Amino acid sequence: MKGLRHSMYLVHIHLWAPPACGRLPHTTAADITGCAEDCEGLLHISVHPDPEDHPVLGVYLRAASLAEAEAAAVRLWQLAQTALPSLVGWTLLRAEVPLLLPQALPNPPPEPST
Repeated sequence: MKGLRHSMYLVHIHLWAPPACGRLPHTTAADITGCAEDCEGLLHISVHPDPEDHPVLGVYLRAASLAEAEAAAVRLWQLAQTALPSLVGWTLLRAEVPLLLPQALPNPPPEPST
């Protein structure tokens, strides 16, 4: 949409699979990126493969809002699962932006003075 400011979001896609699926292939990030060339706002995907039956995909994308970023990540997963046989059997548990406490950041903001 022209004129809207888009921010970058990190959305975690939490997955589950029965033991028969094994681990996500080591090419998962590249495979998803390759089949999602037209996915609006996609910047990067990282795979956190452990634990084996509950891996997380870190999806970096640009969107106009947090809700739009999470919805775009779900659409990306659905597109990838349809296009990639290696993802058959995997279940999307949730797609959400992780919430961080400011104190957990490398340079936390100063505490308000009282």
